[in-house]
Amino acid sequence: MAGIPELNDYFDEDTIISQSNLSLCKANYFEACWCKINTNESITCPYLLRHVNSYSNSSYFCVFHTIRRVIECFNSTSIFPQNDSTLTIIVYLTIFIFTIGFIGNGLSMIILLNKTLRRLSVYRNLTILCAFNILYLLAISIRHLNTYHQDLRNISSNMCRLHTFIVAFTGHLCSWQLVSTSIQRVYALLSLYSHRTKSWTSTLSILICCVILPLFIFDAQILFNYGILYNNHICHDRSTYEIKQFQRATHYPINNLKFLKNISIVYHTNFFHNQSIKPIKCSVCFLWNIIDTFVYAIIPFLIILTSSIFIMIKIYERRRSMASSGGICHVNQRIISAQDNSSILLIVINFVFLIMTGPFNISLIIQSISNYFFLKSSSIKIFLQLNQFLRLFQNSYHALSFIFYCLIGNKFRSVALSLCRLIHDKLFQLIFGQQNVQTSIILRYLERKHIKSLVPTTTSTSTHGDNIPISNSLNTNLSVRKSYITYGSVKKKEKLLDTAV
Repeated sequence: MAGIPELNDYFDEDTIISQSNLSLCKANYFEACWCKINTNESITCPYLLRHVNSYSNSSYFCVFHTIRRVIECFNSTSIFPQNDSTLTIIVYLTIFIFTIGFIGNGLSMIILLNKTLRRLSVYRNLTILCAFNILYLLAISIRHLNTYHQDLRNISSNMCRLHTFIVAFTGHLCSWQLVSTSIQRVYALLSLYSHRTKSWTSTLSILICCVILPLFIFDAQILFNYGILYNNHICHDRSTYEIKQFQRATHYPINNLKFLKNISIVYHTNFFHNQSIKPIKCSVCFLWNIIDTFVYAIIPFLIILTSSIFIMIKIYERRRSMASSGGICHVNQRIISAQDNSSILLIVINFVFLIMTGPFNISLIIQSISNYFFLKSSSIKIFLQLNQFLRLFQNSYHALSFIFYCLIGNKFRSVALSLCRLIHDKLFQLIFGQQNVQTSIILRYLERKHIKSLVPTTTSTSTHGDNIPISNSLNTNLSVRKSYITYGSVKKKEKLLDTAV
């Protein structure tokens, strides 16, 4: 069937049901309209389709026609518009980004949960951020990975609400967890207390009370009607007429197998013509895009930018004071340097967030305003494709955290290297059964290179601002200090530093 069948295709005049002064004047797969006998004025048009759960599978969407008394199964690609090549590429790229993000964030969580990093609150918050990134990438990936191989938001109204809520909630969690991490880092720089904690209690308490609960209360309105002043919902405004009909059909499914035992099943491959995209004046979409952009990007942007500027100022002031005072011990310098490295890592992550999430959200606001006031159908397809690619660029931020940590975080790289060495030794021991396992040439080379890069840094920071005799004594002990560092003797290393200063 190429188009929507009319009444004369299936019904004779004798089969039209009459009720008092009403007659069935229109009937198709979507609705039946009862009209007055002497006029064509429509009185009521009840829906005829009822979704049949037991007869539906991955490729067909089965419905029960109440007038024809038959179960008709339609191919899901014929009910919903078939995806074009651009959208298909975007779907595969989304799956690829999810795979990269799942592996990268998973490895980042394993490394950040190491005992040398999890003592710092900033790395604990980054661990939680990696978990939120995985949830967000999973939410955007399952939109096109379902039993119908279609957009989940087109299958049913309830599924549209639930998926919209999950995507919005997890996205807001990612951005505001980064805000919380920046604020806690600023507080750690201002506070006189140590930034090391022994338990997750304080971190999880701040997460639940200050991030999860407020965002859940704000985003929960997506599950219901949007806002107090609107009776409509964002999922209703975006749907076409045909999709709304099938969403109504799925709201009251038929599951009684006894009732459907003697009813024939008809399979159809074609049902609708491919219709052109029509502009929809969506007031709810217009308002929601603006609010979502402010909550997801703009407000976190302002807070993160302010926190990053403050952190950079504090790092500059502290390093300037260290350079002016020459009597600071080397142990304090190493602690302050480690704190500065974690602050720099957080600053870079903040700016990457601003760069990769800004274009898509700004574009959404511009498109919402132009579509609401001007409503030009010629630019809708271009806007949709632009949104898809900008959304991919935004989603890449949630997937590439592992690469950011490896490129910027010194401690992250050192812990990752030690874990790789440990795994290599265990595998080598498991395969060859040797007790004394030697590291491979590559791992030993990387470790030696990492240790050599640390020694000049320690000597340069320790000699800066000191007098000449102290500098000479440090230089004379440099070769001895290298040997102690190579064998990992911490006590002898600290003793040399104390005697040098």
